[in-house]
Parts: sequence; structure tokens; C-alpha cells
Amino acid sequence: MLAQHSLRPLDGPIAVRPACPNCGRSMYLKRTCKAADGLAELRTFACGECGVYVTEAAGD
Repeated sequence: MLAQHSLRPLDGPIAVRPACPNCGRSMYLKRTCKAADGLAELRTFACGECGVYVTEAAGD
């Protein structure tokens, strides 16, 4: 599992984003794929600093 950064928006719940494995900065959510056929939802995060992408199953 990757390191994570917790962010609290001013008017909402805490959003957890993974830290980039290359530079350590918070990654942003780039894309999601809905759960289907018993498989978990997939979330792809991107690092705006170094361009690394990470895909992980929701709930991991």
C-alpha cells in the first residue's frame, strides 16, 4: 500500500489521496472504473509533478 495524505476540504469529509511513490507529493484522482462482475472499483491517481500514474482497487 502506498503512503497517503489526508486532506480536509472546508465544507466536506476528509479526502485521502496516495502519495506519489516517486516524489512523495499528493496525487490527484484521474479516473475511476466502476465495480463490475464481483471486481472492486478501480481508481487511477496521477502526480502533477512527475507524471507517475498509480491504479489501485477501492478499499485497498
